[in-house]
Amino acid sequence: MNIIRKTANLIEDNKGETIVEVVVAFAVLSIMLVMFAQGISYATNTSVRASKTREESDKAMLDLQKDMVTETADPIPVSGEVLVYRQVRDIEVDGTTYYYVVYVPNT
Repeated sequence: MNIIRKTANLIEDNKGETIVEVVVAFAVLSIMLVMFAQGISYATNTSVRASKTREESDKAMLDLQKDMVTETADPIPVSGEVLVYRQVRDIEVDGTTYYYVVYVPNT
């Protein structure tokens, strides 16, 4: 009799999750996954842009250094006997012009 009573209690027990709770939990999980995927996508795009910018900056610096070796200007006196050459360079990268002022000591 005791076993039958326990079995009847298990059958009549209504504890558990409802379909509404499962749907809400799934919706919250889906929102969190979308936010995570967007974060990963943003980080990847930012990394690609930073890498491209770094490569363009390196190229601009190399071009500037090559120009510095071949071009000279009138020397400017700085603190007594030290003379420097003031050179202004413009470098165009993707339609944007960057200007650099470089002071090279007289050797």
